[in-house]
Amino acid sequence: MRLFSVEEARALLPRVRPVLERLREAFATPRGARAQEEAERRAAMADGHPLAAPARAEDRERHEAALRECMAQLDEWGIQLKDPARGLIDFPHERDGVVVLLCYELSETELAYWHPMETGYAGRQPL
Repeated sequence: MRLFSVEEARALLPRVRPVLERLREAFATPRGARAQEEAERRAAMADGHPLAAPARAEDRERHEAALRECMAQLDEWGIQLKDPARGLIDFPHERDGVVVLLCYELSETELAYWHPMETGYAGRQPL
């Protein structure tokens, strides 16, 4: 497991933010598309069998590929993805001799929180 200093994590954020934005979009789009596709299938039955939507399947595959690509990039950097819909990530960090997590959410302007590994988001504390 790679450990980040606060400075290293903050320096990486300009590269991380676009990946998180793409990840959030790719994560949200298939969920909405699947719900819409299911509603259309229920509404348009032919001989008791749902009609297929091949274009949507291709869109879903493209979004799922983007999800895999973004997650692989975060993993390559050593960043832990916690919630793709919120753009929530953690950077492993050593604080006072203990491994903790620097916590960042896409809606935040900077990396400003950390939490013990066992508490998760609920245990966030200012840096």
